Amino acid sequence: MYENPLMKRKIFLFVTEFLCGIALMGVETAANRLLAPYFSSSQVVWTIIIGAILIAMSIGNYLGGRLADKYKDVTLLYTLMLAAGAYICLIPFVGRYVIAGVTAIFALIVNSGLIIWSTIIVCLILFVPPLVILGMVTPSLIKYTMGQKASGKIVGTLEALNTIGSIIGTFIPIFITIPTMGTSYTFALFGGLICLISIIFILTGFINDRRMRKQEALANSENQENIENKPKFSVKKYVLSLIATTAAIGGIVLSSFSRFVFWDDKQVIYEDESIYNYLQVKEDSNAYYFSTNVLFTVQSMIKKDLSLTGMYYDYCLSAAYMADIENKTDFSVLVLGNGTGTYATLLKTHVPYQTNITGVEIDQRIIDLSYEYFMMPDDIDIYCDDGRNYLNLNKDKYDLIMVDAYSSISTPFAMSTVEFFGSVRDHLKDDGVMVMNINMYDTQAYSLDLALCDTVCSAFSNVLTYQVPTGSGDEVFASNNPEMLSRLEQGIANCENMPLKAAMLMVLENHKVHVDTGIRLLDDNSDVELRSMNSIDGIIEEELEFYRRIYRERGLKGLIEYLLG
Repeated sequence: MYENPLMKRKIFLFVTEFLCGIALMGVETAANRLLAPYFSSSQVVWTIIIGAILIAMSIGNYLGGRLADKYKDVTLLYTLMLAAGAYICLIPFVGRYVIAGVTAIFALIVNSGLIIWSTIIVCLILFVPPLVILGMVTPSLIKYTMGQKASGKIVGTLEALNTIGSIIGTFIPIFITIPTMGTSYTFALFGGLICLISIIFILTGFINDRRMRKQEALANSENQENIENKPKFSVKKYVLSLIATTAAIGGIVLSSFSRFVFWDDKQVIYEDESIYNYLQVKEDSNAYYFSTNVLFTVQSMIKKDLSLTGMYYDYCLSAAYMADIENKTDFSVLVLGNGTGTYATLLKTHVPYQTNITGVEIDQRIIDLSYEYFMMPDDIDIYCDDGRNYLNLNKDKYDLIMVDAYSSISTPFAMSTVEFFGSVRDHLKDDGVMVMNINMYDTQAYSLDLALCDTVCSAFSNVLTYQVPTGSGDEVFASNNPEMLSRLEQGIANCENMPLKAAMLMVLENHKVHVDTGIRLLDDNSDVELRSMNSIDGIIEEELEFYRRIYRERGLKGLIEYLLG
């Protein structure tokens, strides 16, 4: 093989370093979005992703140095880069099956930490191999340029371009490619960039090899021995390059046809991504369902006839009567975490009093879905903003504030602290009521429910809890007005809507007064993530016990037969 002429062009090496920096951080950011619909985007999951990538980079740096010591040029490096680019392009398609398979295996063999262990193994399988190769680039190129008697300026330029590329690769997925193209094509973009720079290098080498061999054949046609002693043309490397290129194109095409919830997509009528979330809408004959996670939970639902749902929304309507809606003409409601608007819609539909409702939802795409599929009334004022930021900027006071920002696998830290609940209290009228739904239902000593309820006690003197019979969460009612229960009792007596009356009666008869144990979650010192994962373990354990019992009694074959019906 003859030396590739691009090896002498420093600008090409600089571009390579720059694109590898973009791809490295682009894959890291996209990795979180690929895993989020299955494992959430919590700090714990982020930590595992970052840790796996740092491991990959460390291994890559070491192997890259070894590779550079062994080979004078970087031809092998670019060949490996092409394989890494193809691998990255295949991640969205193959990854969904890897995630489902790994999760299913660990569901049978671990009793706790399912999400943590599954995330670790998935990261090792999906992200470590290609990023090890990208980690080899910097030491290899530095070694090569040093062999060319390069100055410290060139080495510094390589490092700087890698860093600048990493910065750009951090922002592109979140603000450009994922909202407009989706996660699959984001991986395809970054994998494609690596494939492109590698193919240019390999094709240039191929063309140069052919040209040099022809020139030497003509110049030395009389000396057969000289021709035979020339380096032999390598077909194997170019065949492997063709296979890698084909795999990259195949990954891009297959990913475009693959759903996140590939095993159960018959009822899915909408699937997309926004800057914040994976978005999914399902429909059956009775209702619409919305989810940002495909394994463990449904975020919201609404029945097509707008009847009560049987879920936590119904019982949270009691808060309006606790806040004396019957005797107020300007009753104002604020919903933080409005989502698809189910609570606000049911409040308008089933509570026969004039209400002025304001909803706050951080994701504009979810707001759009609330009108398109979930029948949210047009007279509800919706603001696209973070709930806590809205409170900081808005000075209005409300009769009722609904905090509906928690899901069973994700708890926003900023809306879980003493400072946040103090702000909610300050935005309530003197006799106002806060109601919140926490899906992390459990009774463990290290419970997130317990910590949240205790933290609410820092702002309110009266804190009541009610566990929804369907298991869709714990409702927390909080106020500094000791008459909230007597007002609910009066509201029940006057209510003519029998399903609503029955729901409120269950709250009245089965609520518990929360006993403060002194736990406080603070902006400066909070263990929300660890408590959240602890609660998730309990939820998963409860959900999977049925299938584990089948596995213990019938074995793997019996479990598969049951799942296949």
